Amino acid sequence: MSTLLWLLSFMLHGVLLYAVIILYTRLAAVKETEKQQKQILEETENTLAAFLLELKEENEKLIENKASSASQSDEESQKSGLQTSETYQERDPVQEAENLPEHIEGLITEVDRREELVNSEVQSFEDQVIELYEQGYSASQIAQKMKSGKTEIELFLKFRSKGVKDS
Repeated sequence: MSTLLWLLSFMLHGVLLYAVIILYTRLAAVKETEKQQKQILEETENTLAAFLLELKEENEKLIENKASSASQSDEESQKSGLQTSETYQERDPVQEAENLPEHIEGLITEVDRREELVNSEVQSFEDQVIELYEQGYSASQIAQKMKSGKTEIELFLKFRSKGVKDS
């Protein structure tokens, strides 16, 4: 019996030793990956720093070139910019609406007419529920007709009755 226990103990020790070796190799791989990521991060930071320095130098050169350009051309461009902005401000949106071509005005009136037609024909969900309730239907009957939940209808009617009492 004791030999069986010794044999079992050696087997368990072997399995545990194998598990420790596997875990150690995985840990080493993770550490190596971490080192590689740190190296990549440093390279990226160095690249970005160099790019920012180049960008800063280019901006400084651009500012110097702009400052050295003729001041007359700058003044003329500023004056023309002010004049164009003034002309945009002088336009009145009401005048623009009045100057619309006839076919566009016709389209606008047609769209308005159709919107009114659609809005007048369709009752809202709330209006339909109120109408059915005033006709004497119960909450469950209204829910069936409206294809909605009974609780939803009951809550709506309850909140509506509170709103009517409050006002």
